[in-house]
Amino acid sequence: MLFGLTLFGLSAHADEKENLRFFEMEVRPLLAKECYKCHSTEEEKGGLRLDHLSFILKGGENGPALVAGKPDESPLIKAVRRSDHDFAMPPKKSLTEAQVAVLEKWVAIGAPWPEEVAKEGTTDENGFTEKDRNWWAIQPVADPAPPKAGEGWAKNPIDAFISAKLAEKDLKPAGPADAGELVRRLHFDLHGLPPSPETILAFEKAFAADPDKATTDLADQLLASPRYGERWGQHWLDVVRYAESDGYRADDYRPETWMYRDYVIRSLNQDKPYHQFIREQLAADEFAADDPETLIATAFMRLGIYEWNQRNARMQWDLILTEMTNVTSEAFLGLGMGCAQCHDHKFDPILQKDYFALQSFFNTTWWPENQTLASPEQRSEHDARLAKWEEATKDLRAELEAMTAPVLESKRKGAVIQFPEDVQAIYWKKPEERSAHEEQLAQLVQRQVDFDFRRVDWKKTFAKDEKKLARHAELTEALKQFDSLKPAALPMAFITTDTGTKPADTILKRRGKDEVVEPAFLTLLGEKKPEIKPTTTTTGRRSALADWIADEENPFTARVMVNRVWQRHFAEGLVPTPNDFGMLGEAPSHPELLDWLTKRFLEDGWKLKNLHRTIVTSATYRQTARREPTSDEEIADPGNRLLWRYPPMRLDAEQIRDATLAASGELQHREGGPSIDATAANRSVFVKKRRNTPDTMIGEFDAPAGFSSTPNRISTTTPNQSLLLVNGPWSMGRAGAFARRLLKGGSDFGAEEVREAYRIAFGREALTTEVEGALAFVTSQSGTVGAPNTANPDKYPNESGLRPSSQFFSKTAGVTLGEKALWLQPGSRFEKLDLGALKLPTDDFTIETVAVLDGVYADASVNTLLSRWNGSQEEIGWSLGVTSTKSR
Repeated sequence: MLFGLTLFGLSAHADEKENLRFFEMEVRPLLAKECYKCHSTEEEKGGLRLDHLSFILKGGENGPALVAGKPDESPLIKAVRRSDHDFAMPPKKSLTEAQVAVLEKWVAIGAPWPEEVAKEGTTDENGFTEKDRNWWAIQPVADPAPPKAGEGWAKNPIDAFISAKLAEKDLKPAGPADAGELVRRLHFDLHGLPPSPETILAFEKAFAADPDKATTDLADQLLASPRYGERWGQHWLDVVRYAESDGYRADDYRPETWMYRDYVIRSLNQDKPYHQFIREQLAADEFAADDPETLIATAFMRLGIYEWNQRNARMQWDLILTEMTNVTSEAFLGLGMGCAQCHDHKFDPILQKDYFALQSFFNTTWWPENQTLASPEQRSEHDARLAKWEEATKDLRAELEAMTAPVLESKRKGAVIQFPEDVQAIYWKKPEERSAHEEQLAQLVQRQVDFDFRRVDWKKTFAKDEKKLARHAELTEALKQFDSLKPAALPMAFITTDTGTKPADTILKRRGKDEVVEPAFLTLLGEKKPEIKPTTTTTGRRSALADWIADEENPFTARVMVNRVWQRHFAEGLVPTPNDFGMLGEAPSHPELLDWLTKRFLEDGWKLKNLHRTIVTSATYRQTARREPTSDEEIADPGNRLLWRYPPMRLDAEQIRDATLAASGELQHREGGPSIDATAANRSVFVKKRRNTPDTMIGEFDAPAGFSSTPNRISTTTPNQSLLLVNGPWSMGRAGAFARRLLKGGSDFGAEEVREAYRIAFGREALTTEVEGALAFVTSQSGTVGAPNTANPDKYPNESGLRPSSQFFSKTAGVTLGEKALWLQPGSRFEKLDLGALKLPTDDFTIETVAVLDGVYADASVNTLLSRWNGSQEEIGWSLGVTSTKSR
């Protein structure tokens, strides 16, 4: 019965919070928009105010406006339903059915309202209460002394803080993890990969001699490896909504986005100070414009979704700015400021003007499409070679441009006319006559113009004029003769900068009035003004913002990052809501520990690796994850918030895929570069990440799609996951490779192979019962799996690559075949033969091959035999294949 009451209490509390969220997200904005003009502090028509529940319940000249829980008896609902023409509100325009439904639901659930705000009262001109000013997250980072606790157990001050909390509840920590458990934990935690059997044996030996030294040495070794940045870079990419496509319906691929991913990995491996990491992502173009490796950091501001063919350019830019503002506050400050976009935040002490003051730092930004990444030396050399090419080809290009310009101008007009008239007028202005905001809108239009330019097919365009068609081909071919003079194109820059030095105005529309909002910091934190110093090409606003966010006196920034690191080590942060340090988030379970860690983090120069080292060498981290279901600790703290044991964690999507490749022996490490297909044997962080069509294995195991900041991944259990692991083509291919690794070229599968399989896959010795069970399974399956094909016994003897060509081809007159043939098998490591980016000596070449298909697809899929293409619709390539049953 007590258990049932506890669950009921938790459920009721959750419902209350959800109801308040509904009020803040749906009801208050509706009241503000449709009702406050006539029924608030500015005006009280009929003696009624609707800007607080107390006034609504008190009512006006006609009595109370609502009866909580009874929408049909509430005058407010009757008025918006307009059932009585003499008592219909709003008077001039009816609410939509959806808006009426929101108010009906609100009254039906009891008209929830955050009453604590009214009870405490306002105490200053901004409406902030004493509770607001005592909000834990805005207090300066303290430097508490570790308590005297955990004697004989504690390894460092972390354990003293943990032990003191446990003692308050009369609880004790679990025993230590053994060497095998700890070495696997450290490897998966810091690298996202399993340790090899050899690594486990070496650690067990060192651990037996000196557990503390062995743990510290292994942590240092793992932190010094490039694999660390690959693993922890993925955590940051989740937070900043990283993806490599636009989203929306088209979901166009962004071929240069991978440079930001590599920047993140490189920064973490270099142990770049976190405050520098912040400044580079927000404003590298303002202080490191000539450093390509740093400049790419500004891609952070353009990772959000983007609808390339949106004709409402003004709305498009508003969405871009809103997304940029929200993700900055969530990622760096741990604040969800979205509610303050429409009105003062009613849970957190964040004013509406605070939201737009933050947005104004970004209001002049732009995403250049024609900027390249190069050092000054590289750019100078490139420009010198390009000038020679341009001089040599100027006559050819002039004639070609004269031929193509009318066509392109017609395409331009056709694209521009699809936009609203006011936006068209802005586009046709001279660039020097546009304001900063007008330049942003014009560039949105230009993106679609350029898209139409790229789609021009000159053969079709000049098909009816044979003379022009022939001359265009001649000129194009003549230009190719000068290709040796033309320098290779510099890599395009997926970056953010400003439209210029003059800032765009940030407008706050409030009750029909426009108010220009200047850049400023949170009002509650004081009156400190941003020091804005324009550069020769930008407003300098983002540098000022970055300096404030990355200031050690900012109460949010360092705390938020320390909490994120703790969260990744222990499955849950000291603050369980890592993107929300506000009133709707949860308070820290160990506030003194959070501040102690944050203070050390700041003193260590914002270095993350020192923070990792302190955490993973603590006794708290080194506890076993095993538990006794009936222990006092399990009963008193079933959620393990006090960390009386190490929390067990399921491997995430990337860990599952990478560990599978490691176990099969196929995993190949790489040092960045363009993203790869999921069929490649590289780590998952390098796999192409499309928002609408993620890789099946990674997507099914809950990797975020990148539509918004993801501080916590969900963890689901679905039938699809089981099917993919047991019978998916990719998993089957890895299983085959694992079997080959165990059989080592031909040995029988016996007890030692089973033991080796357990060492590789699970990092431990197999139990006797497990060995017996595995051998029995192999015996039972040997008659079906891998059995010879009786109709053609020599065709598929086992999974391998090269075979005698006689197995596939009969002798044909006039055809000379090699001795070997390659059997390509979907889902295996022999799915395709990849020759890499070969540089062919000439455009004229011949490939001779003989191919036999096992069959064709039942749908319209193409059986590709040969291709030279990177998969991007924006790039040129070619493919040769055989169509299937339903092809036309």
